[in-house]
Amino acid sequence: MGKLVVISGPSGVGKGTVINILKDIYQEKKEKLYLSISCTTRSRREGEIDGISYYFITEEEFKTRINENDFLEYNQYGTGKYYGTPKSVTLDYLNKGYDVILEIDINGYKQIKEQFPECIGIFIMPPSRKELYARLKNRNTESEEVIKTRLETAKEEIKNRHIYDYIIVNENNKSNVTADKIYKILKK
Repeated sequence: MGKLVVISGPSGVGKGTVINILKDIYQEKKEKLYLSISCTTRSRREGEIDGISYYFITEEEFKTRINENDFLEYNQYGTGKYYGTPKSVTLDYLNKGYDVILEIDINGYKQIKEQFPECIGIFIMPPSRKELYARLKNRNTESEEVIKTRLETAKEEIKNRHIYDYIIVNENNKSNVTADKIYKILKK
């Protein structure tokens, strides 16, 4: 059986970059890793592919799957859109010996930890609030108001980092070091 791993952290901390490097490490070592694909009711953005970026489903289908207990965790956000981790796919990969990574928020992690106490929780921290702001600003994808909201959310997320098993700071231009630390944690 593989390991179930939750990776969380504020928006802009570099989770996606770190996870992609971690996927490369697993591939180089010919080890099994699956990055869970969430279901969502939000609209597809340009460049996103159904079944790769997310599973894009209707709200009706999402609610049906909630009633059928087909999510390991799910949440409805302020936008009114749902996001959730499909249970059957995740368990199938775990049973096949894959380490499975869920890139989800603190609420999702709490739901997962209740069901799977052996799950490994890793919280990725920015080097500083100032650096997190710079990373969000440099994306050029959000307004100053959205960035401010993300920073407030980050403050709350960071306050709750203690619920995770491991806390790792993703230093500037060191995502490969962060990914290597996570790999070593998972191979202990």
